[in-house]
Amino acid sequence: MTPPTTPTQAAGDPVLPSMAYRGWFLFVMMLVSASVTGERFMMAVMVEPIKAELGLTDTQIGLSKDLAVTLVYLIAVIPLARLADRWSKRKIVALAATTWSLAVLLCGQARSFLLLLAGRAAIGLGEGAFTPPSQSWIADLFPMRQRATALAIFLLGASLGHLTGPALGGWLTSVYGWRHAMMMAALPGVVLVPLVLFTLREIPPGLADGNAAAAARTEPFWATLRQILAVPTLPLLMLGAGLTTLLTMGLVSWVPAYMDRSFGMSPREAGLGMGGALFLGSLVGHSVGGPLSDWLGRRDLRWYLWIQVVSAIGAASIGFVMLTGSGQHVFLLLGLNMMIGGLSAAPLMAVISGLAPVHARSVAVAVLMVVINVVGLGGGPLFVGWLSDVLTPHYGTAALGMAMRAVLLVGLPSAALSYFASRVCLADFARSGSWDASRPAATALH
Repeated sequence: MTPPTTPTQAAGDPVLPSMAYRGWFLFVMMLVSASVTGERFMMAVMVEPIKAELGLTDTQIGLSKDLAVTLVYLIAVIPLARLADRWSKRKIVALAATTWSLAVLLCGQARSFLLLLAGRAAIGLGEGAFTPPSQSWIADLFPMRQRATALAIFLLGASLGHLTGPALGGWLTSVYGWRHAMMMAALPGVVLVPLVLFTLREIPPGLADGNAAAAARTEPFWATLRQILAVPTLPLLMLGAGLTTLLTMGLVSWVPAYMDRSFGMSPREAGLGMGGALFLGSLVGHSVGGPLSDWLGRRDLRWYLWIQVVSAIGAASIGFVMLTGSGQHVFLLLGLNMMIGGLSAAPLMAVISGLAPVHARSVAVAVLMVVINVVGLGGGPLFVGWLSDVLTPHYGTAALGMAMRAVLLVGLPSAALSYFASRVCLADFARSGSWDASRPAATALH
């Protein structure tokens, strides 16, 4: 039986694969996403044994653990995305999974800081190769009415990676040591790469939208960037989001080391506690933040920005409480910190998409991700590691906790930037024409 064509498809044109195939596709891609996320974040629970064996400083740990991954990701993401569009999304995703699997093996064999740094940088290369083609591939397979659900299923892989990476990494490190834990983490690639290559297939770009033969229109990047930054709310909100991420990553990435130095907790215990806190906290925060912001936004559009203010101040406040206690409730408070911080994700994306020029929404999100990666994911762990090294000669093992408290102070400028954005967002929405007072802003984005 021949599947029905879409209104814009002629007989004989490519048609969408079956829902069964697309379900399998999402399942495989979710596992690939979980793999790269877990391998990126599992090193957080291996800091102390790696530092002791290789003789590293906290600054070197910060450089290799996060900044190297982030910098290579940022350098590679645009060229590799262009290559995927011109060549093969399937092969690029398979090569990406191969790259980060081999990179984790290299980390497990590292005998020096430079080799560890190279391995972590290669993980960033694989992640940069994976992110753009995977999301584009999903868009090719799922029409707009199904695309958000499909992407939500795909993003579940990242949540699973945040849970399994630290949890399994901590357990394997405690039982087998950090080197064997790294090598075992590379095993999923042995299964996932063949699944991508031999069970998934290329899809004509734009197929789900009924315009598989349409040529893509491009615009010079700098012209698009100028249009985005000309909307006053957007740069304020993007920088505020970067600072919030700096706060979050500066805190989260050092929690296992903090628990070891301050309370003698093993990597296994820290990994299990951290993994559960990250997974449950972010899952609840993201799930609640979207509906809550839409409900409040019906009453006043500025709630989409005010939630950013509440989230930044709330996350910083909970972080201070977490670091001043006895350690008994650290992971409970870490989960609460992630939940409060996660409330801002959905309204942030709603405002970015709502205010960006329609033809530049993807670029606006890309700019946001660059800011978040440079300021937050790279800068947060490095700042805490550097400040800990500076304070250690004077305060010993207490230095790391002091450095983590210091990074929480950026919650104040983050909240201030979001508040200033709320002062100008009404005029920006009026100029953009994307806001209909009869419905919440998030609805107007679709």
